[in-house]
Amino acid sequence: MKHTTYLAAAMLVAGSFSSTAWAESYDFEIGLAYSGGEFDGSQTILTNGGTIFNSVSTDTDDLNLIGSWYFKGLSDDKGPRARAALVDRASALSAGYARSEQTISTVLTNDDPNFPFPPLDTTIEVDSDLYGLDLRYVDRDSGWIGTIGVTSTSTKLGGSISASADATAWRVGVGKYLATNTTLGLDFSQTDADGGGDATGIGVSLEHLGNLGQQWQYAVDVRYENVDSDGLLEVDTVRAALSLYPNRDFEFGLALEDASGVGSDAFGVEGFASWFVTPGFRVSAGYRVDDVDFFGNVAIGGAPTESSADQSSFRIGASVRF
Repeated sequence: MKHTTYLAAAMLVAGSFSSTAWAESYDFEIGLAYSGGEFDGSQTILTNGGTIFNSVSTDTDDLNLIGSWYFKGLSDDKGPRARAALVDRASALSAGYARSEQTISTVLTNDDPNFPFPPLDTTIEVDSDLYGLDLRYVDRDSGWIGTIGVTSTSTKLGGSISASADATAWRVGVGKYLATNTTLGLDFSQTDADGGGDATGIGVSLEHLGNLGQQWQYAVDVRYENVDSDGLLEVDTVRAALSLYPNRDFEFGLALEDASGVGSDAFGVEGFASWFVTPGFRVSAGYRVDDVDFFGNVAIGGAPTESSADQSSFRIGASVRF
């Protein structure tokens, strides 16, 4: 919860901008968000010679800053303001920075002499800085979409373990407006990390905005992504979100996400809402819970496992258009 004061200050600054940002055509948008989360998990591995018990708890604080330049302009005179980029077929150059601070506590006990896992009781501090740059270009006449992006991440470990690592990720994509307010996109990614851990990914995304009666509108976002890390770990993620708009300024919705990989499956539920206090100033919030199931410990030949893990997180944010 270390960054809450920074967010509050930014909201006051954004509010001062919003008092004059009543026009419905914009060139720039700046957003700031804070999120905090907790993860608690335990795993009991039943081996032929005994039991291995492992528990992990994680406390995370994230701060995200992003700025976008709509170099063809952004108009929000039609549809929900939160979906202005979709409705107006906006092109944008975006730059972002994210700071993540994690405290990871691990306890491991082992009474099986056949496996050389010594008892462990450690606390690790993980600090990460991420810088990103993204370009999204939309041809408004044909409806074709092109995207390209790069992120650079620097991670440092402290506490019981001291280490550092850097990673660079590239992403390219292509999409198309299938209808006035419906897009379909395909993207590819490549991550290069120090000391191994390289990964390749492919994703498919669908976004649709429709009407509910005379005033309400809804939006559906669906995404599938496959990430393969050096052929050792493959994760498939499916996310589906439904957003409702009783008017142009207010949004609320629910998202479901399932991520399955070797030895585990995670299912998450997220509720979210946002409100344009003025046409140029928005506040947002969300809360998410995840349940993680383990199928067996791959490191020791799929030994039977009894496990439980829960994760919860929240986020608050503010953005200003001008």
